[in-house]
Amino acid sequence: MKLYKYVLNFAVALGLAFSVQASAWAEGEAPNSEEMTAAMQSFYSGNWDEAVVQFDSVLAKDPTNTLALAYILDAYYRKKDVDGIVSQIETETTAAGENGESLSKLGMAYFLRGKLLPSALDEALTEFKSAVEDDPENSMAYTGMGLVYFQKRMMPRAKGFFVRALRLNSHDVMAMDRLGNILLVDEKKPDEAKAIYERVIKELPTYPDGQYFMGSALYDMGKLDEAIPYLKRSAELDPNGYTQGFDALTLCGDIYLKESKFEEATAIYEQAKKVRPDSTYVDYKMKLAKEKKSAPPSRVGDQ
Repeated sequence: MKLYKYVLNFAVALGLAFSVQASAWAEGEAPNSEEMTAAMQSFYSGNWDEAVVQFDSVLAKDPTNTLALAYILDAYYRKKDVDGIVSQIETETTAAGENGESLSKLGMAYFLRGKLLPSALDEALTEFKSAVEDDPENSMAYTGMGLVYFQKRMMPRAKGFFVRALRLNSHDVMAMDRLGNILLVDEKKPDEAKAIYERVIKELPTYPDGQYFMGSALYDMGKLDEAIPYLKRSAELDPNGYTQGFDALTLCGDIYLKESKFEEATAIYEQAKKVRPDSTYVDYKMKLAKEKKSAPPSRVGDQ
């Protein structure tokens, strides 16, 4: 059983022919990722306030960094202060005037509220559309619309907006991440998803979700041994399982179980159990690995 789950939920009529050519999206070097790496380290250590300050610094230098804004919003969600950050961004929008950049941030704030109140997703969509009216080249607004439709499970429409966002900003990791997820999970095209996540990892190698979904794409392609290093790296970067770290461990354990490497599977499941002690899935798989390990050779079969 493989789980495709987003904790970080920041996470169109598609009349566009789309061919995955990740290398064609960016002809220059990727922006420096050192500040994002430091901010993510704070986030994945559970230091929400410190992470917010660091991601704010990233946004000040690169207002188009949708992923940085998503992490800020997720930190406030984990602090149980959604109303606080939404109110703050509403105030900032009023002070800045309604322009493409401020309206896009407001749309993202309403998208966060949509996690608690689904009707807020329509408010978010309204702000993103207004942002595009003000600035048709605003990539964050297109990514935002993609996120709304992704949340609504309207994947063809979401895909079209992510593609459009990437045509405007080839470094938008959030748009790449969600586009890759659509290709992997909904369209069952792991080879194309792999090309997307190769680009994500090139842009931001310390982004744990990029590592996880790269491993997932390889898993779906039947390249199990190649998937393991990416899954382990995801778990290293997200040791508390705030986003994909826990799922990375369970999928890695499943690979070892499938390959009849029962000691390795047990060790990985034990690690996953520390992250989520109440996981019945891990309990079942750990029990299965131990049973198969102790079974006579004639009874040991492929998982």
